[in-house]
Amino acid sequence: MRERNRSYMAEHPFGSVYGDSQALVQENEKTIAAAVKMRAEARLLEQVLLAPYFGRVDFIYADDGEEEEIYVGLKTLVDDRRFLVYDWRAPISALFYFGELGKASYAAPAGQIDGEITRLRQYTFKNGELKNYWDAQLHIDDAVLTEVLSGRSAEEMKPIVYTIQREQNAAIRFDPKKNLAVFGPAGCGKTAVGMHRLAWLMYTAHAEGKTVNALMFTANAAFSSYVSAVLPALGEVNAEEMNFGALFERFLPDFRVESQLAQTNALLRNDALRAQNVRLLYAPAFADYVALQTAALPVRFKNISILDDLALSAEVMEKKFRGLPAHVPVKRRLETLASWVTEELENYFLIHRRELLQTLLDRSELGESYTQQYFRLRRRVTEESRAMVLRAVQTDPARLLGRLCGAFYGDTPQTQALKRRLAEGDLYFEDAAALLYLSVCLGECTLPQPTHILIDEAQDYGALLHRIIRALYPKAVFTVLSDPNQGVVPAANVTDASQIASLYGASSLSISKSYRSTKQIGAYAKRFLPPDASGYELFDRSGPAPDVRSVGDTAAAVIQALRDAADRGLTACVLLPTPEEASAFYKKIKKSAPECTLLVNERLPLPGGAVCMPAALAKGLEFDCVLLPMDASSPPDDRLTYLMCTRALHELRLFFGGPVPEKYKP
Repeated sequence: MRERNRSYMAEHPFGSVYGDSQALVQENEKTIAAAVKMRAEARLLEQVLLAPYFGRVDFIYADDGEEEEIYVGLKTLVDDRRFLVYDWRAPISALFYFGELGKASYAAPAGQIDGEITRLRQYTFKNGELKNYWDAQLHIDDAVLTEVLSGRSAEEMKPIVYTIQREQNAAIRFDPKKNLAVFGPAGCGKTAVGMHRLAWLMYTAHAEGKTVNALMFTANAAFSSYVSAVLPALGEVNAEEMNFGALFERFLPDFRVESQLAQTNALLRNDALRAQNVRLLYAPAFADYVALQTAALPVRFKNISILDDLALSAEVMEKKFRGLPAHVPVKRRLETLASWVTEELENYFLIHRRELLQTLLDRSELGESYTQQYFRLRRRVTEESRAMVLRAVQTDPARLLGRLCGAFYGDTPQTQALKRRLAEGDLYFEDAAALLYLSVCLGECTLPQPTHILIDEAQDYGALLHRIIRALYPKAVFTVLSDPNQGVVPAANVTDASQIASLYGASSLSISKSYRSTKQIGAYAKRFLPPDASGYELFDRSGPAPDVRSVGDTAAAVIQALRDAADRGLTACVLLPTPEEASAFYKKIKKSAPECTLLVNERLPLPGGAVCMPAALAKGLEFDCVLLPMDASSPPDDRLTYLMCTRALHELRLFFGGPVPEKYKP
């Protein structure tokens, strides 16, 4: 690139030709994209050197009785057109994840291939040398899974291609053209499934000569940094990211909007007024009303006259406008109408060219070119008419939202407060969501269209937020990941699995088994689930029982636990219900626990070492050891306790500054 740019500058010492410079920029962008892909490929090959494969399937083809030893790894390896190892995403590799010994089949590009599996084998390597292998009667052998899960956690999520379970694989390889909602308890691998599904989609598209432009909706930077290594480790380029904070900055630049974490914090503090405001603005009936009213906004067209003759009447334009599909946002319908008006005027000028020129000739003064007047007239009328059509619906979205809220709910104190916040430019998160939805309904928000969108922790988005996402990306295919039991603020969350699937018209798949925590921690966390929670299984991996005790000083107990975890090389997390509580507790321990970092900002990535953070920022994350300083007089509610307990891989410790409440006793 440097050599190419130097050559270009030598050839254009006094400046550049626009077309040439554009071509140079495009060439540079292609080079950068190729370099990024090459780097990912190199990193993948480095992993393959250390572990060239991890599975084997012996398969007898039904059509000719020939047997093949199919090795499965991170990447396809071919020697002189002979497949040594198949990429884990290849169609034939599905046998390793779906298959049991006996009759089996897989879907190849040429059709279904039938046969019989006679052997399933798993391998583990260490530093490029074969460490062990297992022949599995039923896939996948628990010995391999237990060994992987018993290891230490890392600051970044790792690929799980070695241990993908059958139900996880069903979600990963689900129809790429259909929306999918994946449900399951904490620790069941939903996030890993979503990331590996993106990798599988990219592989499948590449095999067909296509590309997948993937987008991830993430709630905070800590989670983004945690999953950032998965796709590169699988040889793919990371997906683009989006969140509602970025959407507000882009489409509501004149407003100051609180974060989603601040909204969650207010609701966790049992702020009744905030909860009511959320329920009002997130109500499906109100969203339907906003969509209906914006679609039916009054339009004001003006007659278009050319040299005192009527060329296009306001009535004709309104009739044409009303004939456009009502579900299309009003601004886009106006753009369509403006294009039609431009075309009609061009035709008018062509049809009446002779009369117009004669009129201009009669009116022109000596020395004035009437043909130039004709072209000026045509340009002016066309531009002014287009601008008139585009301004036919003049509305301030903020004022319109206040008016619609008042019309729907009446002139209540809540409605008056909303109007004041809109006028002052300081919005709650839910205010901004409603305003953004109204702007989307008007057609004022447009974004590049990805082919596939992954939404994690979907239960944390209210139904209104899901409607915004679907409206902003009408052509995308969605994979939605959710655990309704982790919806800790029901007023702002969707805690019904069927509702989430319905919002996307998605097929549902459930993953019932939790793999993250030991069975002792998992069983303890399950007690805080609602009575109707079912289908929650625990992987049989043993560890110490949760340490639940009453202590005189929770800060001193946490400091000692952090030191103990550091001595044993364990990752540790101190979890509190809210950002305020996390900040207050961190002040008590920071001098004696300098290795611990406070994280209360959703825009900051996950720091290394021990961390103290609010529960809402810990969703999707996991740690070797989780420490919960608890207020015995006012413990968190059950959903929040379940969320905090399920962050622990190996050790869970609860410290009560008073007697341990009965329901928390082991």
